[in-house]
Amino acid sequence: MKKLVTLALLSTILVSCSHKKKEKTPIETYSPVVSFVEADKTYSADVRLPKSRFETKIPLVVIVHEWWGRTPYIESRGQMLNKEGYATLVVDLFGNAHTVATPTEAQALATPFYQNPQMGIDRLNKFIEAAKKDPHVDPSKIYVIGYCFGGTQALNLARSGADIKGVVSFHGGLAAGVPAKDVKAKILAINGLADPMVPAKERAGFEKEMKSIKANYKVVNYKGASHAFTNPGATAIGKQYNIPIAYNKKADEGSWKELLKFLKQ
Repeated sequence: MKKLVTLALLSTILVSCSHKKKEKTPIETYSPVVSFVEADKTYSADVRLPKSRFETKIPLVVIVHEWWGRTPYIESRGQMLNKEGYATLVVDLFGNAHTVATPTEAQALATPFYQNPQMGIDRLNKFIEAAKKDPHVDPSKIYVIGYCFGGTQALNLARSGADIKGVVSFHGGLAAGVPAKDVKAKILAINGLADPMVPAKERAGFEKEMKSIKANYKVVNYKGASHAFTNPGATAIGKQYNIPIAYNKKADEGSWKELLKFLKQ
């Protein structure tokens, strides 16, 4: 009898275990390459995922660099967002991962995008369409954020009517590069009130534009913040080349909180 009871108990345990839910396997950080070629240049970026995420599909934040190119600073912003649970794609709009150190070189790379804004829009769309194919990315939750030059590119993408969830510009130029049409993205524009590169007239013109197209937008301005206020290296670069850029810790930290709130909403 004791043997029968033992067998019955063992059977019960086995049945119970067989009905337990299987433990989910976390998604490990990995880097599939998104890449395309134009003329003689290769444009590539890595889709990066946060560690220990269990969802099959997660929001993707596309990050557009300053006019210096895709520097370690911009890469670090992607890492910060990975820690917040987002997939990221830190793009390279200049091609061949080209970065520069002087304002003269940077201006030479950035100027063509202001002369032909559609170029930036087209390249961003290529990156986004390729990244949507990643099985871990939720194609209905694509956000594009940009810094300085990158902020301008992100706003132009929104103006083009791109089917994305939202756009955030950090100290980016606000003047319209392309006419706004059928804007779908929610927009957040963050600037410094002491930024001579984005003066009051330009900020006012941007708000007038957004209101005229009935965009879902928000503007956040930081008192005392100059251009490039999110970049910790901006002050030294500004002094070296005598250009009006400087880091502002308060504006940097405040704008980051605004970004996270925007993404969660």
